[in-house]
Amino acid sequence: MPIDTHPSILISFPPFSKMSTSEETRPQSINPGEISFTTPHELKDYTTDTGKILPRKYTHLSAKHQRRITKTVKRARNLLFAQ
Repeated sequence: MPIDTHPSILISFPPFSKMSTSEETRPQSINPGEISFTTPHELKDYTTDTGKILPRKYTHLSAKHQRRITKTVKRARNLLFAQ
């Protein structure tokens, strides 16, 4: 019996989970494109305690909305609204 088909060597992997749509993963009801840089309390959801911008992995935003949030946070930093 070849080694590849021996029952003790076969590994079973868990089934792949179904990928969820962007509507299911997006927790917030506010449109990130509508957040103003003059409202730092709304930007807190997208930044860490030290002021770093959270990646898409944690914000669950589309690439388009993540770019808008990044621009908004940087604009607020330059005007010293978000510290």
